[in-house]
Amino acid sequence: MYVAVKGEVRSLAEKHEKANGQKPGKELTMRAIFINAVSRTVEEVQIENKLEAFYEKIGCEMIEVLQIGGNHLAIVDEEGKLRNWEAGFRFPKSEGIAGNALIVCGKRNGDFTDAKAPVELFQLCTTFLDLKKNPLPPPAFGVAFISDMSPAGIEKARAEALRDLEQHR
Repeated sequence: MYVAVKGEVRSLAEKHEKANGQKPGKELTMRAIFINAVSRTVEEVQIENKLEAFYEKIGCEMIEVLQIGGNHLAIVDEEGKLRNWEAGFRFPKSEGIAGNALIVCGKRNGDFTDAKAPVELFQLCTTFLDLKKNPLPPPAFGVAFISDMSPAGIEKARAEALRDLEQHR
């Protein structure tokens, strides 16, 4: 449905989004798949498409977005391996994730949208982990300084960071 707003034609969704401080085109709520590592459940949820809602649902203060296939994304705790999560999960042929996650899809413009896969797919392929008994390895990273922001300079720094990472393993 569309309405006229000061000579412009907008959808009711756009009017509501503008009134609530959201970008036009961003969905208010979306279908997500919630992987609750603590209670060892995988369920479909409706969640506000807002960063604060992700923080609250996952139980974190910073998120990391992981590509998991197709246009599906896993929104996880960026600091999961650094925190004292006692539970986690993993997908087949992947490293474990500490804490909970939301599965959504990504749009070309970078926004999140409804998860398209059936919840049953994630119920079948999620293996829960007891991180008290079997902790995940600590995060590993390499360090390099970038003095030249050209593509060649960035590639040189990336290679240096990978060498640094290998020296500390």
